[in-house]
Amino acid sequence: MNTYSSDRLVFLRSLLHNPRDVGAIFPSSPGLSNLMASQVDPQSPAILEIGAGTGPVTKALLQRGVHPDRLVVVERDPSMATHLRRNFPDVRVRCGDALHASRILSDEAEEKVASVVSSLPLRNFPPADRIELVQAMMKALAPGGQLIQFTYAFGCPIPSKQMGIHAQCLGRVWKNLPPAAVWRFTLKNETNPPAGR
Repeated sequence: MNTYSSDRLVFLRSLLHNPRDVGAIFPSSPGLSNLMASQVDPQSPAILEIGAGTGPVTKALLQRGVHPDRLVVVERDPSMATHLRRNFPDVRVRCGDALHASRILSDEAEEKVASVVSSLPLRNFPPADRIELVQAMMKALAPGGQLIQFTYAFGCPIPSKQMGIHAQCLGRVWKNLPPAAVWRFTLKNETNPPAGR
C-alpha cells in the first residue's frame, strides 16, 4: 500500500470513529499545508504542531527545512499518532491533547516555541472550549511567538478581540476541500513576528 492510500485509510477510520475531533472530510491539501509552513522560520529552535492528523502539514514543515528534531508534533488520535511515528520516525510525535501543550513541551525538554502550527477544528468545539484550547496554545509561545491556524470559516475562528489577541488573515486556499483560510495570532502587546523566511 502506498503512502497516499495508507494516509487516506487512517484518516477515514479516524473520521468515522470521531468526526468532531477530525473536523474535515479530507486531509489538508499541499497548497494549504505549504501556506501554513511558509509562515514558520525553519531555523527556529523548536516548533510545535498540533492536530497533525496524517501529517500533510508535518511533511510541508520538513520540506520547508525544519529539522526533524526541532519539531514536536501532538496528535490526540492514537491511530493517527502511530501513523505519524511510522511515517516521520525522526520527529518527536506525542499522543496527547492541545490543552496540555506546555506540559508536553516540558516533557520534551523544550520551554517555549516561536511557532505553534495548528490544524485543530476549532469551530467544532463549543465557544468556551475553543477559547481554552487557544489559550493553551498561546501559553506555549515564547515572547513574540505566533499561532498559525487554519479554518474553513470565512471569518476569524476565535473571538480575538475578547481574548486580547491580534488576528491576521494570511490568505485563503481555494484548492482545498473545503476551501480554507490561514490565520496568524499573536498577543497584542507583543511585536508581530516576521513572516517565515
